[in-house]
Amino acid sequence: METSYIDEVKEKAQQLVEKVKTKSDGKATLLPVTKGFGAREVEAMLEVGLTAIGESYAQEMLEKAKVINDDKITWHMIGGIQRNKIKKLYKTVDLWHSVDRKEVIEEISKYQKYSKVLIQVDMNKRSKQGGCPPENVPDLIQLANDKELIVEGLMTIGVDKDLEATKNTFAGLAKLAKSMGLKEISMGMSNDFEIAIDYGATILRVGRSIFGERRKK
Repeated sequence: METSYIDEVKEKAQQLVEKVKTKSDGKATLLPVTKGFGAREVEAMLEVGLTAIGESYAQEMLEKAKVINDDKITWHMIGGIQRNKIKKLYKTVDLWHSVDRKEVIEEISKYQKYSKVLIQVDMNKRSKQGGCPPENVPDLIQLANDKELIVEGLMTIGVDKDLEATKNTFAGLAKLAKSMGLKEISMGMSNDFEIAIDYGATILRVGRSIFGERRKK
């Protein structure tokens, strides 16, 4: 049963990779989010060629990185960033997705110059999941540049159960990223990644569509 589950996970991941490649014309990549799952799921992603792994919780990322210890992996921190966790994470994280305030920029730069970051933006003023207002983006980018961080792009979250608001969110973020000359657009999850592709997403943060529902602890 264990083997069949992993085989199923790998098959779903491969199918999604092909779907994303076709639908985005090769412009978007799949970021499997292993939050709530273990090292074996990460290893399964490596087996199908997905080397970028998304995590939401500091402790989970650190535990998995310690167990797997594979140089091919690039770890993406996609969850809210607590300042007191940056000191523990900076040696592991390759891309910080959810940078949304100056304190986080200052803290990351204190430990590691030239870290790659995305600015998380709340495009609809309804999100409780972090993100700065769009009008704050230029100042945060300027601060990041001044602190010698590398701003790769922007990140946002769609509006749950509201298709039109999600479309507006994704369209707005893509327009903002383009206006700032940024290449990476991290948006779209299991329930809305196809919409995100339509609006120019380059990184799709997908968990449930690959791994199924997370087990309750």
